[in-house]
Amino acid sequence: MENTITVRPKKTDALLTNPGTGFHYAVPLMEDNVGADGLKDTRQNPVAKFKFTPDSRVWNYPESGVIGGYVFWRDAEPAKGVYDWSSLDESLERAKNIGCKMIVRCAPYGFEGNPGPQDVPEWFREEVGPERPDFPFWQVDPHNTNYVEYFTNLIRVFGEKYDGHPYIHSVDVALVGSWGEGGGTEFLEDWALHKLVDTYFESFKVTPMQCLLHCPHSVEYIKSKKRPVGFRVDCLGDMGGFHNEWSHMHDFYPENIGNFGMSEAWKTAPIIFEACWHTSDWYHNGWDIDYIIDESLKWHASTYNAKMTPLPEVWRPNIERWLRKMGYRFELRSASFSSTLTPGGEFEYETFWVNAGVAPAYYNYPLAFRLVGDGGNFEMVTGCDSRKWLPDLDILESGTLKVPQDVSPGNYSLEVALLCDLPTIPNIYLGVEGRNEDGWYPLSVITVTK
Repeated sequence: MENTITVRPKKTDALLTNPGTGFHYAVPLMEDNVGADGLKDTRQNPVAKFKFTPDSRVWNYPESGVIGGYVFWRDAEPAKGVYDWSSLDESLERAKNIGCKMIVRCAPYGFEGNPGPQDVPEWFREEVGPERPDFPFWQVDPHNTNYVEYFTNLIRVFGEKYDGHPYIHSVDVALVGSWGEGGGTEFLEDWALHKLVDTYFESFKVTPMQCLLHCPHSVEYIKSKKRPVGFRVDCLGDMGGFHNEWSHMHDFYPENIGNFGMSEAWKTAPIIFEACWHTSDWYHNGWDIDYIIDESLKWHASTYNAKMTPLPEVWRPNIERWLRKMGYRFELRSASFSSTLTPGGEFEYETFWVNAGVAPAYYNYPLAFRLVGDGGNFEMVTGCDSRKWLPDLDILESGTLKVPQDVSPGNYSLEVALLCDLPTIPNIYLGVEGRNEDGWYPLSVITVTK
């Protein structure tokens, strides 16, 4: 490159809000949803309000680019073969309006033995009768009923309608158990397990998926499909709440992420954690928040479901440290390019990036440059795939783009961005200073000559 300019943007430690990363959004803690009585913790004790950032829309909780949600089978299929996705559509519209992508689960039923709103569909209950298995955690037995046939029909329709939906970040591979959390997965017979899993893989070919890290039997079959699949676990933070000599944090997770062969899954599909009880319970139990944070980062967490409850303010610095590492965080360390361009000519660029987070982005947010001047705005989109920008790598992206033919001579601001082409989600926030209002980062002034 002749007359090369090299720019080194200044790093920032600001909290970033990007799609598919961070805490699951807390709608109940949004300003308009907090009543006159103020906030209370999960033990109904009043807590003082605070914000993680001055412009945050939520109290005692960070802003986020992801939200969790599920639809119960009984709501999605109120009559046999008749599907109603209105509740999921409403949730997706809410996610869109607040600028989030959504992690979605079709839950077969709720808590075991609980009739009514969390049971299987009424038409299915009438078919199988009132009896429920004594064990394990099922509302109906999948082996001696039509559960597998009917539930896979639902998943198939679910995939036909929503695979590739722009506001769905990923889908849980929910098989059995309360809320689809997998209770009793280890007791599934092979034919039932295989049909349930196969249906997800046949139905979702675009949207990323994650399975429950529950038993080696199910995970082994899921891995045999040779498709990227992440995992989710539902008891992050447990340091001995179930047993004095056993816990999820010390025993189940560190042992079985490796034992189940899922230690590399994060490279191609999301890793999602949910709180055991609530984060405030960790505080009241005296558990080590930094140990919990560091383990989750070691396991490459992209998102954390804190169950939309207020966080202990005393832990605010710890949580901010967590947020700066969770998921992806792209920092542009340098960009080099020619100081002069010609219409229809070549634009050569060389950029150096770092992913300072612990996971990749599981969607490709294209690297693009833009010329902004009196002659108009002109975008030049590269062919880089930001899904490959893994942590702990030196990421070099360089190439040659064609300058638009209709750029008139003059001085232009050269800007860079990672594009997010969704109407309510802005371009990706980078871990550098200088972002302008429409999500681009000015690099330098360059000249377009005749």
